[in-house]
Amino acid sequence: MPPISTASVAIDLGSSVITTVVGGRNEHGRLHILGVGQSPSAGIEAGQISHVSRAAGAIRHSIEQAESSAAREILSVGIAVSGAHLQSMNNRGAVALPSSGEPIRDADLVRAIDSGRAVTINASSTLLHAIPRCYVVDSERRSFDPRGQHGQRLDVSMHLVTASQSAIQNAAHCIQNAGVDVELIAAKPVVAAERAVRGDEKEFGVLVVGLDAGTTTLTAFEDGAISHTSAIQIGTSHIARDLSIGLHCTSEEARRVMHLYGQAVPQLVPDDAADIELRGFSPGSGNSQSAHPSFVAEIINARVSEIISMISARITEHQLQQAVAGGVVLTGSGAMLGGVDLLFSKAMESPARVAGAGDLYGLTDRLSRPDALGAVGMLDWMLDSSDVIQPNRNRATSRSPDSAGSMFSSIASGVAGLARVFSPNS
Repeated sequence: MPPISTASVAIDLGSSVITTVVGGRNEHGRLHILGVGQSPSAGIEAGQISHVSRAAGAIRHSIEQAESSAAREILSVGIAVSGAHLQSMNNRGAVALPSSGEPIRDADLVRAIDSGRAVTINASSTLLHAIPRCYVVDSERRSFDPRGQHGQRLDVSMHLVTASQSAIQNAAHCIQNAGVDVELIAAKPVVAAERAVRGDEKEFGVLVVGLDAGTTTLTAFEDGAISHTSAIQIGTSHIARDLSIGLHCTSEEARRVMHLYGQAVPQLVPDDAADIELRGFSPGSGNSQSAHPSFVAEIINARVSEIISMISARITEHQLQQAVAGGVVLTGSGAMLGGVDLLFSKAMESPARVAGAGDLYGLTDRLSRPDALGAVGMLDWMLDSSDVIQPNRNRATSRSPDSAGSMFSSIASGVAGLARVFSPNS
């Protein structure tokens, strides 16, 4: 096994599956996965904690699997959270540069960032990410890393992501109840999108759509940097519910049919396709215990088309047409539906592709699918965070139950979002 840097542990608190990933960077700087744990979600709905003890139990099970496969004890983790409570805004900060003739330094960037993140937010929300989009020197020279340049004024364009304070506290509380410490908290749409997109896509513009179980998330990139983050409270669990009703079967069977036979474009289903045998069929419904794949596809198509309509409304509301023109990248469990990329491409008149987790080494079997990007992206983000200087900001070290308030204040005040503080396009 090639040398591995200090390992980190990331957890994606998904509404259908909780995924724990242990890994570090190899000698070539690429992710090497040392351990993976996955457990069916419990106590998590639409990306938020609905039952603390059930969620903590499911988290603990996922962690134990990861500990077993990695052959090491897990003491602290970073968590990727989602939910319709995530919101974003863009803000601008500016500072005067010293007249001593010295070039721009780290301290100047930090002052500019502090200026750009100084916004008033709702009392029930917290600033989860403060990500510099780009810098401008003397109102004329745009740069992703202005260090070493000379000037009189430094501006920074910031992308700020806020989250519900109670949702973040509940997530952190569940992690602690599962017996581990909280190291970082980040927004799943942000970390998954950063892992999913390529540098050229960021530059030309791209919209990342996370088709997760409880939510559909949007993350836009324009002119090389992130410009929008939000979530809609509808996801693949609604598709499974539609199938359960339409096929008169149990919710569990509906999810199985969706995962194994899910097709978003009915026209792609062959006329001679064999019927799908349904298990756990509801007695007394008067219907056969099978369904033709085209009927299943029609049900899926109707709900996915509704989701696309809601996305289109969000695009118009936030003027994200430039991002969409560059393409659409699909992540999450819904991205595995057959033909879903074709459906998005046609509806949005833009190229669409299903994302992968990128170059991974080690235990990668369960992480190559688009629904693993939340955990892999969080691990990637954590490893980047550990390599970046963060002056005047301490990562939380106090983890006792009595210090939950201070722990939350330290972690969720934007520290996770400063992983690329000095070079936002890295």
